[in-house]
Amino acid sequence: MNKSIRFVSLLFLILAATTANAQYRQDRSEFEYMFKAEAGYMPFVANLGSEGENGYYISDQRHMVNVNVINGVNFRQDFFVGLGLGYGYAAKPGNFSEGWHTAMGFVDVDYRPLREEFAPMVGAKLGASYMMADTPYENTLTPYLELSTGINWFFRFGYRNMERNYLSLYLELAVAYTQQTVFIPVRMGFRF
Repeated sequence: MNKSIRFVSLLFLILAATTANAQYRQDRSEFEYMFKAEAGYMPFVANLGSEGENGYYISDQRHMVNVNVINGVNFRQDFFVGLGLGYGYAAKPGNFSEGWHTAMGFVDVDYRPLREEFAPMVGAKLGASYMMADTPYENTLTPYLELSTGINWFFRFGYRNMERNYLSLYLELAVAYTQQTVFIPVRMGFRF
């Protein structure tokens, strides 16, 4: 686990240096520093493992709510790469008092092929999910993988005599795998 933490720390430092450079050169249109904040609901779909194999799967058809913050660089307004941290709470529907806490760290990538006001987008998240010790099976660290598609709404505004698609609101639907469990996340996010 120490190698994983070192690797994620190294990625974070590299991204921080890249985003600091992007912030310094924000007048250039090739890349810009961006921050994303998103929240969503992740309904349970299926378990793909069994207890004791690479962590514990989320049982009892627990759904998850989560919040993510992502810090990264937007290249030519089309392609975004960033590092994100997330918090999730897995609970049975109708019984939110007995939930399990989950922390996530991931690399986030998304692509918007059109520079229109409403543009489609595709994305992916790859990282790790850490379910904390309030579960019956103690702490578990497992991979986190998510593939998404959605629609992005750009807010246009003038900046130094140029019109930029800098702010946007997006809605995405995804398929996620973590803790040997499949979810279908539905998220709304804001990029600025």
